[in-house]
Amino acid sequence: MESDRTSRWARATVLAVAAALTLGLAACGSSSDDADSGGEPITITHARGSTTVPGIPKKIVTLGNQWLDTTLALGVTPVGYVDNVATLSKSTPPWEPKTLDGGKALNQTGNIAEQVAALEPDLILADPFIADQKTYDELSKVAPTLPALSKDVVAPWQDQVTTLGKVLHKQDAAAKVIADVDQKIEAIGHANPGLKGKTFATTWLASATQLMVVTDSGDGSARLFTELGMGIPKQLTDLPASQGRVALSPERVDKLTADLLLAGYSPGMDEKYRQLPGYGDLLAVRKGSVAFLTTQEISAINAPTPLSLPYILDKLAPAFAAAAK
Repeated sequence: MESDRTSRWARATVLAVAAALTLGLAACGSSSDDADSGGEPITITHARGSTTVPGIPKKIVTLGNQWLDTTLALGVTPVGYVDNVATLSKSTPPWEPKTLDGGKALNQTGNIAEQVAALEPDLILADPFIADQKTYDELSKVAPTLPALSKDVVAPWQDQVTTLGKVLHKQDAAAKVIADVDQKIEAIGHANPGLKGKTFATTWLASATQLMVVTDSGDGSARLFTELGMGIPKQLTDLPASQGRVALSPERVDKLTADLLLAGYSPGMDEKYRQLPGYGDLLAVRKGSVAFLTTQEISAINAPTPLSLPYILDKLAPAFAAAAK
Protein backbone atom coordinates (compact mmCIF):
# COMPACT_ATOMS: atom_id res chain seq x y z
CA MET A 1 0.00 0.00 0.00
CA GLU A 2 2.80 2.36 0.96
CA SER A 3 4.63 1.61 -2.31
CA ASP A 4 1.48 2.57 -4.23
CA ARG A 5 1.32 5.86 -2.33
CA THR A 6 5.03 6.47 -2.96
CA SER A 7 4.76 5.87 -6.68
CA ARG A 8 1.64 8.05 -6.85
CA TRP A 9 3.46 10.98 -5.29
CA ALA A 10 6.57 10.41 -7.41
CA ARG A 11 4.42 10.52 -10.53
CA ALA A 12 2.66 13.63 -9.26
CA THR A 13 5.97 15.42 -8.83
CA VAL A 14 6.99 14.74 -12.42
CA LEU A 15 3.52 15.54 -13.74
CA ALA A 16 3.62 18.89 -11.98
CA VAL A 17 6.09 20.04 -14.62
CA ALA A 18 4.79 17.92 -17.49
CA ALA A 19 1.21 18.90 -16.85
CA ALA A 20 2.23 22.48 -16.37
CA LEU A 21 3.63 22.35 -19.82
CA THR A 22 1.56 19.93 -20.08
CA LEU A 23 -12.36 32.33 -8.93
CA GLY A 24 -14.88 32.20 -7.89
CA LEU A 25 -14.79 34.14 -4.63
CA ALA A 26 -17.57 34.40 -2.10
CA ALA A 27 -16.18 36.54 0.64
CA CYS A 28 -17.03 39.41 2.89
CA GLY A 29 -14.73 42.13 4.13
CA SER A 30 -13.05 45.40 3.36
CA SER A 31 -10.16 46.02 0.97
CA SER A 32 -8.12 47.36 3.86
CA ASP A 33 -5.55 45.13 5.54
CA ASP A 34 -6.63 46.61 8.88
CA ALA A 35 -10.27 45.69 8.37
CA ASP A 36 -11.85 42.50 9.70
CA SER A 37 -9.28 42.34 12.48
CA GLY A 38 -11.57 39.94 14.27
CA GLY A 39 -11.01 37.31 11.60
CA GLU A 40 -14.59 36.78 10.47
CA PRO A 41 -15.19 33.55 8.51
CA ILE A 42 -14.52 33.74 4.79
CA THR A 43 -15.90 31.24 2.29
CA ILE A 44 -13.95 30.52 -0.90
CA THR A 45 -15.50 28.64 -3.81
CA HIS A 46 -13.12 26.43 -5.75
CA ALA A 47 -12.86 23.49 -8.15
CA ARG A 48 -14.02 20.97 -5.54
CA GLY A 49 -16.80 22.98 -3.94
CA SER A 50 -16.28 25.57 -1.24
CA THR A 51 -14.28 25.97 1.94
CA THR A 52 -14.95 28.20 4.91
CA VAL A 53 -11.94 29.51 6.80
CA PRO A 54 -13.23 30.44 10.28
CA GLY A 55 -10.60 33.05 11.17
CA ILE A 56 -7.20 34.40 10.19
CA PRO A 57 -5.00 31.29 9.86
CA LYS A 58 -1.75 31.25 11.79
CA LYS A 59 -0.35 27.87 10.77
CA ILE A 60 -0.48 27.18 7.02
CA VAL A 61 0.67 24.11 5.11
CA THR A 62 1.30 24.53 1.37
CA LEU A 63 1.42 21.54 -0.97
CA GLY A 64 2.89 22.56 -4.31
CA ASN A 65 5.06 25.35 -5.64
CA GLN A 66 2.30 27.74 -6.71
CA TRP A 67 0.56 27.98 -3.34
CA LEU A 68 3.94 27.92 -1.59
CA ASP A 69 5.23 30.96 -3.48
CA THR A 70 1.92 32.76 -3.05
CA THR A 71 2.17 32.35 0.71
CA LEU A 72 5.80 33.49 0.79
CA ALA A 73 5.01 36.50 -1.41
CA LEU A 74 2.50 37.64 1.21
CA GLY A 75 5.14 37.46 3.92
CA VAL A 76 3.98 34.20 5.53
CA THR A 77 6.24 31.21 6.09
CA PRO A 78 4.31 27.92 6.02
CA VAL A 79 4.83 25.52 8.91
CA GLY A 80 5.14 22.71 6.38
CA TYR A 81 5.35 22.50 2.60
CA VAL A 82 5.88 20.46 -0.54
CA ASP A 83 8.03 22.18 -3.15
CA ASN A 84 7.64 20.07 -6.29
CA VAL A 85 10.06 22.23 -8.30
CA ALA A 86 12.80 21.73 -5.71
CA THR A 87 12.06 17.99 -5.64
CA LEU A 88 12.21 17.61 -9.40
CA SER A 89 15.35 19.74 -9.86
CA LYS A 90 16.99 18.52 -6.63
CA SER A 91 17.75 22.09 -5.51
CA THR A 92 15.88 25.04 -4.04
CA PRO A 93 14.62 27.50 -6.68
CA PRO A 94 16.66 30.74 -6.55
CA TRP A 95 13.54 32.89 -6.24
CA GLU A 96 12.48 31.41 -2.92
CA PRO A 97 13.45 33.54 0.11
CA LYS A 98 15.56 32.35 3.04
CA THR A 99 12.50 32.65 5.26
CA LEU A 100 11.42 29.26 3.88
CA ASP A 101 14.08 27.73 6.14
CA GLY A 102 11.58 28.27 8.95
CA GLY A 103 9.18 25.73 7.44
CA LYS A 104 9.34 21.93 7.36
CA ALA A 105 9.80 20.20 4.00
CA LEU A 106 7.41 17.25 3.88
CA ASN A 107 8.44 13.81 2.67
CA GLN A 108 6.62 13.16 -0.59
CA THR A 109 7.22 9.41 -0.34
CA GLY A 110 5.38 9.24 2.96
CA ASN A 111 1.77 9.69 4.01
CA ILE A 112 1.16 13.38 3.31
CA ALA A 113 -2.12 13.64 5.21
CA GLU A 114 -0.51 12.21 8.34
CA GLN A 115 2.48 14.54 8.07
CA VAL A 116 0.17 17.52 7.60
CA ALA A 117 -1.99 16.51 10.55
CA ALA A 118 1.09 16.33 12.79
CA LEU A 119 1.72 20.03 12.14
CA GLU A 120 -1.78 20.93 13.37
CA PRO A 121 -2.43 23.57 10.66
CA ASP A 122 -5.48 25.79 10.50
CA LEU A 123 -5.27 26.10 6.69
CA ILE A 124 -4.03 23.77 3.94
CA LEU A 125 -3.30 24.99 0.41
CA ALA A 126 -2.89 22.29 -2.25
CA ASP A 127 -1.95 22.76 -5.92
CA PRO A 128 -4.05 21.00 -8.60
CA PHE A 129 -1.62 18.14 -9.27
CA ILE A 130 -1.75 17.14 -5.60
CA ALA A 131 -5.36 17.79 -4.63
CA ASP A 132 -7.30 15.11 -6.46
CA GLN A 133 -10.68 14.35 -4.90
CA LYS A 134 -9.33 11.60 -2.62
CA THR A 135 -6.45 13.69 -1.31
CA TYR A 136 -8.66 16.75 -0.93
CA ASP A 137 -11.14 14.74 1.15
CA GLU A 138 -8.32 13.43 3.35
CA LEU A 139 -6.81 16.87 3.88
CA SER A 140 -10.19 18.50 4.54
CA LYS A 141 -10.60 16.24 7.58
CA VAL A 142 -7.40 17.77 8.99
CA ALA A 143 -8.11 21.48 8.40
CA PRO A 144 -9.88 23.84 5.97
CA THR A 145 -8.33 23.11 2.57
CA LEU A 146 -8.11 25.19 -0.59
CA PRO A 147 -7.25 23.16 -3.73
CA ALA A 148 -7.32 24.49 -7.27
CA LEU A 149 -9.58 27.53 -7.53
CA SER A 150 -10.82 26.51 -10.98
CA LYS A 151 -10.63 23.66 -13.48
CA ASP A 152 -7.53 25.19 -15.11
CA VAL A 153 -4.55 22.85 -15.49
CA VAL A 154 -2.27 25.70 -14.40
CA ALA A 155 -3.64 28.05 -11.77
CA PRO A 156 -3.70 31.76 -12.64
CA TRP A 157 -1.27 33.06 -10.03
CA GLN A 158 -3.17 36.35 -9.67
CA ASP A 159 -6.26 34.45 -8.51
CA GLN A 160 -4.25 32.64 -5.87
CA VAL A 161 -2.72 35.87 -4.57
CA THR A 162 -6.11 37.61 -4.45
CA THR A 163 -7.75 34.66 -2.71
CA LEU A 164 -5.06 34.21 -0.08
CA GLY A 165 -5.03 37.97 0.48
CA LYS A 166 -8.72 37.76 1.41
CA VAL A 167 -8.21 34.77 3.67
CA LEU A 168 -5.30 36.43 5.49
CA HIS A 169 -7.02 39.82 5.51
CA LYS A 170 -4.09 41.20 3.53
CA GLN A 171 -5.98 42.53 0.54
CA ASP A 172 -3.77 45.59 0.12
CA ALA A 173 -0.60 43.52 0.31
CA ALA A 174 -2.02 41.09 -2.26
CA ALA A 175 -2.91 43.94 -4.62
CA LYS A 176 0.64 45.29 -4.32
CA VAL A 177 2.18 41.88 -5.07
CA ILE A 178 0.14 41.66 -8.27
CA ALA A 179 0.84 45.28 -9.25
CA ASP A 180 4.61 44.87 -8.78
CA VAL A 181 4.73 41.84 -11.09
CA ASP A 182 2.44 43.52 -13.61
CA GLN A 183 4.81 46.51 -13.71
CA LYS A 184 7.73 44.25 -14.63
CA ILE A 185 5.69 42.65 -17.41
CA GLU A 186 4.61 46.07 -18.67
CA ALA A 187 8.24 47.20 -18.66
CA ILE A 188 9.15 44.30 -20.97
CA GLY A 189 6.35 45.35 -23.31
CA HIS A 190 7.41 49.00 -23.34
CA ALA A 191 11.02 48.04 -24.04
CA ASN A 192 10.01 45.63 -26.81
CA PRO A 193 6.90 46.97 -28.59
CA GLY A 194 7.67 44.65 -31.51
CA LEU A 195 6.51 41.69 -29.44
CA LYS A 196 2.89 42.51 -30.22
CA GLY A 197 1.68 40.13 -32.90
CA LYS A 198 4.68 37.83 -32.53
CA THR A 199 4.41 34.12 -31.70
CA PHE A 200 5.93 31.91 -29.01
CA ALA A 201 6.28 28.20 -28.31
CA THR A 202 6.69 26.79 -24.81
CA THR A 203 8.36 23.37 -24.80
CA TRP A 204 10.03 20.86 -22.52
CA LEU A 205 12.26 18.07 -23.81
CA ALA A 206 11.33 15.48 -21.21
CA SER A 207 13.33 12.70 -22.85
CA ALA A 208 15.09 11.95 -26.11
CA THR A 209 11.76 10.84 -27.58
CA GLN A 210 9.23 13.15 -25.95
CA LEU A 211 8.83 16.88 -26.50
CA MET A 212 6.01 18.46 -24.48
CA VAL A 213 4.39 21.57 -26.02
CA VAL A 214 1.72 24.01 -24.84
CA THR A 215 -1.01 24.50 -27.46
CA ASP A 216 -3.60 26.58 -25.58
CA SER A 217 -3.07 30.35 -25.46
CA GLY A 218 -5.63 30.52 -22.66
CA ASP A 219 -3.53 28.34 -20.39
CA GLY A 220 -2.13 29.84 -17.19
CA SER A 221 1.42 29.24 -18.39
CA ALA A 222 0.76 31.31 -21.52
CA ARG A 223 -0.70 34.35 -19.77
CA LEU A 224 2.62 36.18 -19.42
CA PHE A 225 3.11 36.10 -23.18
CA THR A 226 -0.44 36.92 -24.17
CA GLU A 227 -0.24 39.97 -21.89
CA LEU A 228 2.66 41.08 -24.08
CA GLY A 229 0.50 40.71 -27.19
CA MET A 230 2.02 37.40 -28.30
CA GLY A 231 0.24 34.25 -29.37
CA ILE A 232 0.81 30.55 -30.01
CA PRO A 233 1.25 29.80 -33.73
CA LYS A 234 -1.64 28.18 -35.59
CA GLN A 235 0.27 25.01 -36.45
CA LEU A 236 0.41 24.30 -32.70
CA THR A 237 -3.09 25.39 -31.71
CA ASP A 238 -4.48 23.16 -34.48
CA LEU A 239 -2.86 20.03 -33.02
CA PRO A 240 -5.14 17.56 -31.20
CA ALA A 241 -4.14 17.99 -27.57
CA SER A 242 -5.11 16.98 -24.05
CA GLN A 243 -5.76 19.84 -21.65
CA GLY A 244 -3.94 22.26 -23.94
CA ARG A 245 -0.78 20.19 -24.24
CA VAL A 246 0.66 17.74 -26.73
CA ALA A 247 3.63 15.37 -26.75
CA LEU A 248 5.48 15.70 -30.06
CA SER A 249 7.96 13.21 -31.41
CA PRO A 250 11.37 14.82 -32.09
CA GLU A 251 11.01 14.54 -35.87
CA ARG A 252 8.10 17.02 -35.72
CA VAL A 253 10.26 19.86 -34.45
CA ASP A 254 9.22 21.88 -37.53
CA LYS A 255 5.95 22.55 -35.67
CA LEU A 256 7.94 24.82 -33.34
CA THR A 257 8.26 27.62 -35.88
CA ALA A 258 7.73 30.74 -33.75
CA ASP A 259 9.38 34.09 -33.07
CA LEU A 260 10.27 33.02 -29.52
CA LEU A 261 11.18 29.48 -28.54
CA LEU A 262 11.24 28.51 -24.87
CA ALA A 263 13.39 25.38 -24.89
CA GLY A 264 13.01 23.70 -21.53
CA TYR A 265 14.97 20.52 -21.01
CA SER A 266 15.47 17.73 -18.50
CA PRO A 267 18.95 17.53 -16.96
CA GLY A 268 21.58 16.84 -19.62
CA MET A 269 19.10 17.18 -22.50
CA ASP A 270 20.04 20.68 -23.74
CA GLU A 271 22.49 19.36 -26.32
CA LYS A 272 19.95 16.74 -27.39
CA TYR A 273 17.53 19.61 -28.01
CA ARG A 274 20.01 21.34 -30.32
CA GLN A 275 20.48 18.07 -32.19
CA LEU A 276 16.79 17.58 -32.96
CA PRO A 277 16.29 17.19 -36.73
CA GLY A 278 15.37 20.56 -38.24
CA TYR A 279 16.24 22.55 -35.11
CA GLY A 280 18.76 24.73 -36.96
CA ASP A 281 16.12 25.79 -39.49
CA LEU A 282 13.65 27.12 -36.93
CA LEU A 283 12.74 30.81 -37.09
CA ALA A 284 13.72 31.46 -33.47
CA VAL A 285 17.13 29.85 -34.01
CA ARG A 286 17.77 32.13 -36.99
CA LYS A 287 16.59 35.18 -35.02
CA GLY A 288 18.64 34.28 -31.96
CA SER A 289 15.49 34.21 -29.83
CA VAL A 290 15.77 30.78 -28.27
CA ALA A 291 15.85 30.65 -24.47
CA PHE A 292 17.26 27.40 -23.11
CA LEU A 293 15.73 26.81 -19.70
CA THR A 294 16.61 24.34 -16.96
CA THR A 295 13.95 22.34 -15.18
CA GLN A 296 13.64 25.08 -12.55
CA GLU A 297 13.48 27.84 -15.15
CA ILE A 298 10.86 26.21 -17.37
CA SER A 299 8.86 25.50 -14.21
CA ALA A 300 8.90 29.25 -13.50
CA ILE A 301 6.91 29.63 -16.72
CA ASN A 302 4.87 26.43 -16.66
CA ALA A 303 3.61 27.01 -13.11
CA PRO A 304 3.99 30.79 -12.74
CA THR A 305 4.05 32.42 -9.33
CA PRO A 306 4.52 35.97 -8.04
CA LEU A 307 8.08 34.99 -7.09
CA SER A 308 9.12 32.96 -10.14
CA LEU A 309 7.89 35.42 -12.77
CA PRO A 310 10.17 38.36 -11.84
CA TYR A 311 13.10 35.94 -11.83
CA ILE A 312 12.34 34.43 -15.23
CA LEU A 313 11.59 37.80 -16.84
CA ASP A 314 15.21 38.81 -16.25
CA LYS A 315 16.38 35.52 -17.73
CA LEU A 316 14.21 35.98 -20.85
CA ALA A 317 15.14 39.63 -21.52
CA PRO A 318 17.65 38.89 -24.37
CA ALA A 319 15.27 36.44 -26.06
CA PHE A 320 12.40 38.93 -25.85
CA ALA A 321 14.56 41.61 -27.49
CA ALA A 322 15.53 39.27 -30.33
CA ALA A 323 11.99 38.02 -30.85
CA ALA A 324 10.64 41.58 -31.08
CA LYS A 325 12.72 42.33 -34.20
